[in-house]
Amino acid sequence: MPHKRIAIVVAMRRELAPLLRDVTGPRVDGVEFVELKDAVIAVGGIGRIAAWSAAQAVVAKYEPGILISAGIVGALSPTLRVGDIVRGGEVIDADSGARFTAAGGNSVIVTVSSVSGPAEKRSLADRYKADVVDMESSTVASVSREHGIEFMAIKAISDEPDFPMPPVGRFVGARGEFDTAGFAAYIAVRPKWWSIVRQLAVNSRTASVNLSHELEHLIEVLVNTSQVENVSRA
Repeated sequence: MPHKRIAIVVAMRRELAPLLRDVTGPRVDGVEFVELKDAVIAVGGIGRIAAWSAAQAVVAKYEPGILISAGIVGALSPTLRVGDIVRGGEVIDADSGARFTAAGGNSVIVTVSSVSGPAEKRSLADRYKADVVDMESSTVASVSREHGIEFMAIKAISDEPDFPMPPVGRFVGARGEFDTAGFAAYIAVRPKWWSIVRQLAVNSRTASVNLSHELEHLIEVLVNTSQVENVSRA
């Protein structure tokens, strides 16, 4: 059985495009496993169900000691800007109210079932005092808790609090897959969304680059820390 100390769960490849580059991996039951030198990335799809499947699968296959929820997210705090990196310290599930501690950060992440627009973002910020909103972190955190694995959440901002998010949620399938062709067809006949979708694409690329760099650095730090600990024990 392969073993990787660090496992990263992400919804879509494009969220970590610079890190993954042309690297691909086997796909098992809808989850793609991309092995890097010192970590494995499980690409599982959008939302709670997909994140649960990816997290459980990567834990079973690679027996990691650290499970990281990574991805591109929306800002709730007005101080956050596109491309900013957020390290979670607490994750809250908006549906169940469950709270999870994340290592290495101090920001609050709230996980919801659908993508939020400005009004919903303001409500989430007020209710949970959260900094960012996503659709997967709490599920990955619950899998970490179940298996007694250290949990981290590393996110990058693609949309600020007042960004008018297009209705992408309706194009996410039951297994977390995104219907790109269907979304493109929907947008093509609705000119009011054209500039917004273009801007979101630019924002997402910026977030993806910054997130990939942050994870590369984090992996290096975690590996070096592990090596030092091993030497100390010897």
